[in-house]
Amino acid sequence: MSAHAASAAARMSWSDIEGWHTDDQAAALSAFKGSCARILKLSPSAPLDTKGGDPVYGRAGDWQPACEAAAKVGPGAGAANARGFFQHWFVPVRFPATRGLFTGYYEPEMKGSLTRHGVYQTPVLAPPAGFRMVDGGGSFPARAQIENGALDTQKLALVWLESPIDAFFLHVQGSGRVRLETGEIVRLSFAAKTGHPYTSIGKLLVERGEMPLEEVSMQTIRAWLAAHPAEGRALMRENESYIFFRMLRDVDPSSGPPGAEGVPLTPGRSLAIDRSMHPLGVLLFLTTEHPTADGANSVEVRRLMVAQDTGSAIKGLQRGDIFFGSGEEAGEIAGRMKAEGELIALVPKDIAP
Repeated sequence: MSAHAASAAARMSWSDIEGWHTDDQAAALSAFKGSCARILKLSPSAPLDTKGGDPVYGRAGDWQPACEAAAKVGPGAGAANARGFFQHWFVPVRFPATRGLFTGYYEPEMKGSLTRHGVYQTPVLAPPAGFRMVDGGGSFPARAQIENGALDTQKLALVWLESPIDAFFLHVQGSGRVRLETGEIVRLSFAAKTGHPYTSIGKLLVERGEMPLEEVSMQTIRAWLAAHPAEGRALMRENESYIFFRMLRDVDPSSGPPGAEGVPLTPGRSLAIDRSMHPLGVLLFLTTEHPTADGANSVEVRRLMVAQDTGSAIKGLQRGDIFFGSGEEAGEIAGRMKAEGELIALVPKDIAP
């Protein structure tokens, strides 16, 4: 966002935010404490995020008093106490660009094996030793080349999945759980990406007349890929971006996967944002709607979120990806989530415009 857009951001009254007084901000406060643990380790003069973000958010030192106070709020704080905390330390600010697109993501669960055999033929790779991402990918192999053996797959494979479609959507989601043949569940967490550009295969399907835009969802894309195995493999390779992972064992099923901030994500409260617009760790009140798991109805969303993740497809001031949690139901909601909405920023009182 330009400095002009930042300077045009304007204070609001809490009473002007529809849904502020009915939201349960205790859940947001709990998520915010996770971000505060990182913010409190920064030098006061340091930026909140190495990727930048709007100047209206200030620097780490502007947030640290609120973070120190948050650490002292007990885990049993109710909605009213949490709301009072945010109203004491922050001021809501509305940006000039008031509408944007909001989507969803989740942590899928897949079947896999630690060794290659039988149906388990699709590898999930760790980054090569000494790997450094270059914007645009540079001379590093793209997805098709990697899948054709450009890297030492046997050496880098963390697990082998049953389905190449599962593997592709694992890359899109950025994390996932794998149920091994032994019954053990391991977590795959984002480690690095090649730097090649991300291409939406849903957009390609629309451009080629395979499905109308209004029908595009994770569910319809998966169904098309399953029905067209050869064409689907070629289509997936058109997304040159490739993700590397790290494997975490002894998974706590009650804890979400770590996002870009290194903080466990909180279902319904963690938001993936464009880090050039919003720094990791900041507070954003979101107004939008999301579908039910069966896609039959919509649920109004008016809640305080914490910017704790990012994604290649998340670009723009009013653009976000809601983390819906883990498992099948979360996937049904996230896969269908596509709605207009607005983000209102909360900034520390002392630096608010």
